[in-house]
Amino acid sequence: MHPGYHSSRYAQSMTVERKIPVQHHHAHIASMLLGRRIKKPVIGIAFDGTGYGSDAAIWGGEFLVVSEKGFTRLAHFKYLKMPGAERAIQEPWRMAFSLLFDTLGEKMFGYNFRSLRFASKESYGILLRMIRQNINSPPTSSAGRLFDAVSSLLDVCHSIHSEAEAAIKLEKLAAQSSDTGWYDFDVMTKIQPYTISYNSFIRAIIGDMRRGVPTHDIARKFHNSLARLITHVAGHIRRSYRLRDVVLSGGVFSNALLSEFTKKKLIDAGFNLIYNKESPVNDVGICTGQVYVALHT
Repeated sequence: MHPGYHSSRYAQSMTVERKIPVQHHHAHIASMLLGRRIKKPVIGIAFDGTGYGSDAAIWGGEFLVVSEKGFTRLAHFKYLKMPGAERAIQEPWRMAFSLLFDTLGEKMFGYNFRSLRFASKESYGILLRMIRQNINSPPTSSAGRLFDAVSSLLDVCHSIHSEAEAAIKLEKLAAQSSDTGWYDFDVMTKIQPYTISYNSFIRAIIGDMRRGVPTHDIARKFHNSLARLITHVAGHIRRSYRLRDVVLSGGVFSNALLSEFTKKKLIDAGFNLIYNKESPVNDVGICTGQVYVALHT
């Protein structure tokens, strides 16, 4: 579906009779359904770094209902600005800045965060203007960018040199802890799609940082929080749509710590998990999801 991708441009140049664009996260969930002969809709949870959304925003923290007829977006993370667009992916401190500004506004400068000392004061002033004036700062609901922001906030990784480096380092840090605590997200359920806000979550993390809670425990509680959030939102969807089959897909679920704990929470809550071991959860599996959608279009 992304108009800027080489594959999309190539498809548009072809003279074939039918062309079927497929939304990225729809394909992620559908990739787990190919060959499974599942006729009922499923709850699809797609967490990754980047996917072109049907509203032209950058998706990546999505709760969908997917069936042979298509998909409906039922919940997502609140949009955060990506100041610098692609540079925000390479420099997680930019996403930490965006997350803090979304929650604290300019009061964030009153805190002694390492992520707010990584660049010059002039750089942060430029980022502030970019976000406020919507200059080269596309909105994203990406769970991958949330990992980046938390990784930088906890002084784990401020710039990356390999794919998902900030998230991988955060996972390794969290694996050193056995903390069973968590942070609450704010889930706005009055209007669909539900919006998952960061206010309570980020304030609780800041509280732990100021109290001197070890960084590895905060990192673990972050992972615990996502697993609890996924189960909580899936519960809302189950009550509304009477569904219990759940599919997890997207590169964020390559994180073994998050994936295993999330699966346990969902199973304990009475959900049935759908797998397709031959289709990877990362973008390698996208093509099979596209085939599934095309076969049912």
